[in-house]
Amino acid sequence: MKTVTDNLQETADEINGMLQTLLLNHSSLYQRNDHNGPVVIISAHGDYAYRELQEAGRQIQAKLLEEYRRFNSLLKTLLREQPEDVLNQLSEAETVMLRTIEQQHTWCKTTQEAFARATESLQTQITLLKNLYDPSTGDIFYVPDTNALLYNPALERWEFDGVPSFALVLTPTILSEVDALKINHRNETVRQKAETLINQIKEFRRRGRLTEGVTLVKGKSTILAIAVEPNMQDSLPWLDSTNNDDRFLAAVIEIMRLRPRSVVLAVSRDINFQNKAEFARVPFVEPPESITAP
Repeated sequence: MKTVTDNLQETADEINGMLQTLLLNHSSLYQRNDHNGPVVIISAHGDYAYRELQEAGRQIQAKLLEEYRRFNSLLKTLLREQPEDVLNQLSEAETVMLRTIEQQHTWCKTTQEAFARATESLQTQITLLKNLYDPSTGDIFYVPDTNALLYNPALERWEFDGVPSFALVLTPTILSEVDALKINHRNETVRQKAETLINQIKEFRRRGRLTEGVTLVKGKSTILAIAVEPNMQDSLPWLDSTNNDDRFLAAVIEIMRLRPRSVVLAVSRDINFQNKAEFARVPFVEPPESITAP
């Protein structure tokens, strides 16, 4: 299983592969003050310019730009509390990447040189994650949504193939949803499941501080509750603060920020949420099957 940092490294490698294809297979540079070539105005951004891309190159460029912007948004969210010098390094690396992908004027004489510089900038962004503190390096955290909890409310029986020990993390958005369902849902079975789940979680608090984590099954699982809702303005720019799925996704990302060298996975059967998580590059799994499920 991959940690938060490992997943981001994998994404960076995919981006780097697309960048290599764009620059080395579809791009070329010319010296802008070469009188044998087009006559253009020299700027402070470099003496070399990219020739216009053909259709295939444009398509790769468009996909690459979208993938990089999503990756960069997640990275900036994870690093947002870092010191100014770290944020400045991130901003400088981002500028290099965007100028290269958009093929703006450059001081690089060849596309090979441009690719090498962009690769270095991309790796710099990943390296900055090492500044993040993680008190539980290597641990595995599963963050279930309401759908997953109601599907299998027997939390002490939860287990995942090949995972000997793990922690379940309950977020404020999900606890609020479950609490509301025990009263407001039109289906009596759902109301009963929600009430049973809430009572069960309250019982877990007898074992210790839920916000610090308590034992579910000795040697196998623990459970902890996050007390504070995420600040949506500090998360991905496309998330909607009025949408519970988006608030849950922001909470998972916040856990990723606090556990960068651990494994963090959302748990959901909701296809719409899964699509959003995939778009945000947040890993997810299905909840374990309930022994009472048909």
